[in-house]
Amino acid sequence: MIDILLTTLPIYLLVLTGFAAVRVKYVEAEHIGALSQFVFRLCLPALVFAAVVLPRSEGDLNIAFIAAYAGGSMLVMFLGYAALRLMMRQPVQDSWILAMGMSNSNSAYLGFPIASLFFGPDAAIVFAMTMIIENTLTLPFALIAASAAEGAREDLRAQIGKILRMIFQNPLTIAVMAGLLVRLLGVPLFVPLQESIRLIGSITAPLALLLIGGLVATMPLSGHWRRAGAVMLGKLVLHPLVVAAMLFLVPGVPPALIPMGILFAAVPMMTVYPILAAPYGLSNVSSTALLVCTVVSALSVSLVLRLLIGV
Repeated sequence: MIDILLTTLPIYLLVLTGFAAVRVKYVEAEHIGALSQFVFRLCLPALVFAAVVLPRSEGDLNIAFIAAYAGGSMLVMFLGYAALRLMMRQPVQDSWILAMGMSNSNSAYLGFPIASLFFGPDAAIVFAMTMIIENTLTLPFALIAASAAEGAREDLRAQIGKILRMIFQNPLTIAVMAGLLVRLLGVPLFVPLQESIRLIGSITAPLALLLIGGLVATMPLSGHWRRAGAVMLGKLVLHPLVVAAMLFLVPGVPPALIPMGILFAAVPMMTVYPILAAPYGLSNVSSTALLVCTVVSALSVSLVLRLLIGV
């Protein structure tokens, strides 16, 4: 366990460096937005595109893996929603948004860097598949369900259209679709272009880790500890357990991809969670949940890795 902690320590030190740099104002908070745009609009799309297009030793996108991971994530969302509604008496809309935090991972900024460190280049194919699931299924479903809960106040059709535009204008969604199109058409990528994409990918992980620390530093803590704690347990405990069960139960999932899938489910929620939750009045509780999850994950992810490496 100590060896695992020491191996993951550089990752969390980069997160801490980004956090401290913004907190002490060595880097101004407003500059984090520009760095976020650079990573989100250029680095991550290049990484996703490469993961879809370039060959890996574990082969292609795997339908069984996608079905298992997506099914596990959706089940966690429904279980989280039910628990929030029945046990914590939360409103319908709030329950969907909080459950969204339990069932969507920070695949880009934490999942991929950690998986690359422990599982090598083939982590990219799992990253691509989780991006497909999160951007085309789990995130849109939660946002549309939350919007349906306030349909009496606003035009539900207009809200759904707005959400779908947001999803399909997302650079990561565009990168996935472009990669799939290139594969379908069999368009060859020249070696210099492949190397350029790989170079962009090589700087993505450290930049993303610094960025997540800087983003967390700009988010306020609140007193919504009960709900934030529920989201944390759902994300760091329930999500990896349910996804693990699905990956083992669904036939056709390559054994080499199972540990990586569990790891991606075990990392905290995406850093844009507070932004997505803000229109529903949940920015404070989602920010608290994100901050707490990120801190606790230094131990919980190390424990998951210890169990996975022993498999």
